[in-house]
Formats: sequence, structure tokens, C-alpha cells
Amino acid sequence: MNSNREIYEFMLDNLQRVVVPKEFIALNLSLSQFELMALTLSDRPQPVTMGGLAQGMSVPVSTATGIVDRLVKKGLLERGRNDDDRRVVTVCLSAGGKDVVAQFRQRCYDYLDRVRSILTADEFATALLLWRKVVTELRNDRPEAREKAVEETGKVTAG
Repeated sequence: MNSNREIYEFMLDNLQRVVVPKEFIALNLSLSQFELMALTLSDRPQPVTMGGLAQGMSVPVSTATGIVDRLVKKGLLERGRNDDDRRVVTVCLSAGGKDVVAQFRQRCYDYLDRVRSILTADEFATALLLWRKVVTELRNDRPEAREKAVEETGKVTAG
């Protein structure tokens, strides 16, 4: 399994097991993926701004506002205002939201324990190191860096 096509097909065939493992399905939260993401991003000691939440979710502020509206209605988030600038809308977890995030966090820990039981300690450390490297590079990926890499190699490698 070396070609992009083989890797792509493998990823699609196994995406459900990795992205939505049985530990998460057992939660039965009745939340969309974006709602759950908004809750986890709001799990901070200080309120999160709507702009910061939208950025963390990679959606426009208008989309984040709709998601927050639904979560406020469900009693999972609370809206507020920034003390320094009343125009800035903030959100924070309600007591119910904190419970949901705590359940989700525990399921994530259970899932990580399951992954650790499959791999040796060295394999897990290597997997984590590789995952961090990929995430760091993708986070730093900018169009100009991509253009420079193409320019230097003369082509984009597809595999």
C-alpha cells in the first residue's frame, strides 16, 4: 500500500473507526460534529470570543453564531460580553456543557487507552511523534511555502 490511491481507499474504508470510534458513538449526544467541536473549543478557563471560536472551527463567524445559537438553546453554552469591549461576544460552557465535555473527554481517554493497548510503548511514541510532525507542518503550511517547494522540485509529487 504505497500509492495515493491505495492509501486513499484504506483511509475511506477505515475512517469511521478512527474518526467516530465506538467509544464516541456510545455517548449518544444528539450533537452535530460542529456543535461538539464548539463545545470542546469552549472548554477554557476564560470565555472564548465568537471570532476565536469561528477561527478554531475554520468557519465564518455567521456559521459559528448559528451553532452557538443551537447550543445556547440546548443549555450547553452561555453567551456573554467582553468586559473591555462590550461589542465582543463571548461564549462559555454552562454546567450542562461542562458535563457533556467531561463525558466526551473521558471517551477520548478510553479511546487512547485502547490505542495504547494495540501498540507497544515505542510504537505509540513514534505514532505520536509522527502525528505531531504532520499537524505542525500542516498548521504552518502557507501557499507561498507550497509554491516555493514546487519551484524547488519542479513538480508536485503525488505518489
